[in-house]
Formats: sequence, C-alpha cells, structure tokens
Amino acid sequence: MSYSLNIREVTYALSGALDYVGIDDTHHGKRVAYMAAALAQELSWKQDIVDDIIFAGMLHDCGVSSTDVHTHLVNELDWDNSQVHCIRGEILLKSTNIYGKFSEYIKYHHTHWQDLSSDLNEDVKNISNLIYLVDRVDALRTQIQVSGVESIYAIQETIKKFSNKMFSPMLVEAFMTVSSKDSFWFYLETEALSEYFILWTNKGNNEPLSYEQVKEIALMFAAVVDAKSEFTSQHSLGVSVLARYLAELFDLSLERCEEVELAGLLHDLGKLKVEDAILDKPSKLNADERLKMNRHGFDSYIILRHIEGFKKIAKLASLHHETLDAKGYPYNLSAAQIPLEGRIITVSDIFQALIQDRPYRDGLSADEAFNIINTMCEDGKLDFVVVQKLKENLHKCYELATVKG
Repeated sequence: MSYSLNIREVTYALSGALDYVGIDDTHHGKRVAYMAAALAQELSWKQDIVDDIIFAGMLHDCGVSSTDVHTHLVNELDWDNSQVHCIRGEILLKSTNIYGKFSEYIKYHHTHWQDLSSDLNEDVKNISNLIYLVDRVDALRTQIQVSGVESIYAIQETIKKFSNKMFSPMLVEAFMTVSSKDSFWFYLETEALSEYFILWTNKGNNEPLSYEQVKEIALMFAAVVDAKSEFTSQHSLGVSVLARYLAELFDLSLERCEEVELAGLLHDLGKLKVEDAILDKPSKLNADERLKMNRHGFDSYIILRHIEGFKKIAKLASLHHETLDAKGYPYNLSAAQIPLEGRIITVSDIFQALIQDRPYRDGLSADEAFNIINTMCEDGKLDFVVVQKLKENLHKCYELATVKG
C-alpha cells in the first residue's frame, strides 16, 4: 500500500532518535540544522538549497549510535577518528532513495576546508563545510566554560582562528555576521527551536510514498539503533522479518502485516537514549539502570507519535515488553489492552534476543529459546496461540530471525 506522509515531519520526528544519543543534550541535530540554514540565508542561497541543508543538518550524525562516540564529538573540537561516523552516515543515507542526495554532504562534514579536494563539486564542498562549522559551534557551546557574552565571543574567536584551515573564509564571515544577532543564539533554546521547526515542517506537503520507500527509511534507522552495540547487530531487522512472517500466518491484512514489520524495525529507537555501559553490562542491572532500560519502548513511542499516519505503528513499537499478566513495561497493560500485533512483536523480540549473543551469555539454539518462551507462556505472560505458531514453524522462524541485512 502507499502512505501519504510529510517527509519534513518524518525527518524531524526520526531525527529525535539521533538526538537521543546525546542523553541529556537532545537537540544537537536540530541546532545544527537551524544554524546552517541561518548562514545559508545570510549568503542568499536559494530556498530549496536551504531546505536541503535543514534535512542534512538534522541527519548529519546518523552515523553515530554510541554515547561514547558522541562524547568525543561534543568534548573535542577535532579528533582522529571523526571520519568513521561520516562514512557510516554516507552509507546509511545512500541506502534510501529519499535521503541519498544528502550522502556526500555527510561524508565530508568533518573534513577540513583545506583538505577538501579541488575536484569536489562546489555545492558539496560548501554545504558539507557549512555543516562542519555549525556542528563545531554547537560543540564549543558545551566545551567553553564561560557563559553569556563571553561564551559567544570565545566561540567567534575560535571559529575565526580556523578560517581557511578547518572552515571556508566565506562561511566564517557569514557566521560572524549572523552570530552577532542575539536572536541567533536565542533560537538555540528548546522552545524557540521547536517553534522554528514546527513552522518549517508545516510548510511541507504530504506526498505519496510506497511501502518500500517507507521501509527504506525504517531500515536505515533500525541500522542506526542496532549499531549501538555489537550485541544487537541485526536485532531490529530480525524482529521485523519474524514478526511479519508470524502476522502472515494469522492471515492478517496486508496493511496490518506492513504495520507489524515497520513497528518491528522501529521498536528499539528509544534505546539510543540508553548509555552504552548499560546496554553492554555483563552483569545484572541495578534498579536505576533497569529504569533507564525500561523506558526505551516509551521513548520509541514519543519519537514516532509525531508522524501523522504512524500513530498505530508508534503504539505497536512501544508494546514489545508488555506481557499478558499486566506486569510488563512501560504501561503495565492487561491482556485485553494488548492487540494481536503487539503480542506477535513481543514474542518475536524475545525469541530474536534469546538466539543472539548478549554480554552475559552466548546465543541460544532454537529449541533452547523456545523452551524459555514456552515457560513464559505457561506463566501467563505470552499469547498461547502466537507461541504455538512459533513452535509449529520453529526452524523457519529461527532462520528468519537470524537474517542478515
């Protein structure tokens, strides 16, 4: 089926997942997008280029899944391995038709101006360096240990210092002009930033997207999530493929099967807000760590609910830790409140996690994983009929849950 979506709204919402990597500082991508657009407008660049810059700014850190890597990006002006996430971001964006046009900007968004090849397209050079400059401005806001006017002056002096080295002189000059306005800095505050993007998003139009186009975007963001830990590689993909298969065994409509698959791909978006140390901890989580882990389904919902037409997918994505005994999380729903699609995703999520390696154990065989799931079913946690479908097709389900992207 086709979907009618505002791609600005979709991108704005999903960029919230990328910003979650900052944990307590969750608007980096949006601040970069705003600042880059402000400089582009100062330079009188065409509006369609400005809009592309906003998209690229929001997506520029799609190659960053780790909170450790994010710490480098925020706390250091420049660092040796910064190109790794740029290349990964380029690959991820190229995997979609909709975002592929931004891939080169992201590939070079940590390349010094003086190191950009003279053979490179001028637009690519200017836009990638523009994103680099304002990205470093946002990092400097964290690094500089003064406030108010002193902070602004220190940021300006640092950027000027690297003119014609790290940054284009033309872009530095534009930055000096726009950053002299108080409003430029006020717009970096949460309320004003939100208002800016509401206005920008509302200028976008709904357009028909095929299921495959929507799935490409979901696959890209699933890859961002799964790259957060070596122990979750391909997890979202495995959950989505298995959940769709089980949904088809129940003869659900094509629309419902697609919703299950998309929710499976996007169910762990909220994990980007969980520190690496918690996800990779080889021992039992303490109470505070468990609380942080337990909110990831809720955070997935918070991201996806902003996409008009994704309300059901948002809800399904948040239900994968709900159990029929009303002891699941984050909502403690009763059996009557959990739809079949949610029950399917829960079983798929548990099964796929059990057969994957984890910090505290090796992956289990199909039979070992099923025995655990069957015990949970007997304890009243999982849907008996869904578990029976899994049992009847166990080896096929194992094959699908271990699919490689």
